[in-house]
Amino acid sequence: MADVTRSLGTDYYLLDDLFTDEERGVRDKVRAFADAEVIPIINEYWEKAEFPFELVPKVAELNIAGGSIQGYGCPGMSHVAAGLVAIEMSRGDGSLNTFFGVHSGLAMGTIDICGSEEQKERWLPAMARMEKIGAWGLTEPDHGSDSVMLETTARRDGDGWVLNGKKRWIGNASFADIVIIWARDVEDGQVKGFVLEKDENGDHHPGYTTELIKGKMGKRAVWQPDIYLEDVYVPAANKLEGANSFKDTNKVLTATRGGVAWEAIGHAIASYEAALQYAKERVQFGKPIASFQLIQNKLANMLS
Repeated sequence: MADVTRSLGTDYYLLDDLFTDEERGVRDKVRAFADAEVIPIINEYWEKAEFPFELVPKVAELNIAGGSIQGYGCPGMSHVAAGLVAIEMSRGDGSLNTFFGVHSGLAMGTIDICGSEEQKERWLPAMARMEKIGAWGLTEPDHGSDSVMLETTARRDGDGWVLNGKKRWIGNASFADIVIIWARDVEDGQVKGFVLEKDENGDHHPGYTTELIKGKMGKRAVWQPDIYLEDVYVPAANKLEGANSFKDTNKVLTATRGGVAWEAIGHAIASYEAALQYAKERVQFGKPIASFQLIQNKLANMLS
């Protein structure tokens, strides 16, 4: 089996020359982490469809949560650096990158984009330290890509709100400390954002339950459960001040969807490097198969 535990530093298009020293430093830090901590252990978690909780404090030590968010204990890195984090994390494992992207990009990003100053100060510092993990609930069983049609409801009740509905494929939701829920206000029909957080005992709001989706073919090492919301009471202070319509939801989607493309690059690099290593090690007809033009053409096509 080809040794894939060490990055080959593939850079066919010489992009390294375009990065700043800071960006290269962030990339190299996460690359070394993926090589030393992720790749050696992740296959067992993937096979068992278990989440690698042991990696969470190690990711926290990298000081990368929050990406390009300025202040609140976040690294405030460039958008390019944040993209390089996604590449290297994905090269190690796509499940781990999804966990991190949900926490750092979607959950923290929503609070940064839509939260008041008080709400940012309240939640972002602990999330930047990864003492509190975030989840982000938009997708529903009957509304995946058509998320603007979501049916989860929010109803004013005294000094708070009551949420009812279902969410699906919500990464981290079974253990997250902070869960962003998008729901439609029954009074004005607008989609609004709410923050559900565990109490001091580590328990979620009464009426909040999750059910793990099993039997996945991919992303097996990240947990993406269904969420059930039954008369979940949310204090008014937990309604995100700047999340008052789907236009606000879309601001978050616009700011974070590029991460999917960065992840694809990470997977592509990992695939190429594994194939190259294997081609160098696999001997047929008395020599490595990498010496045959047919294999060389396949590898060249992967790069281009």
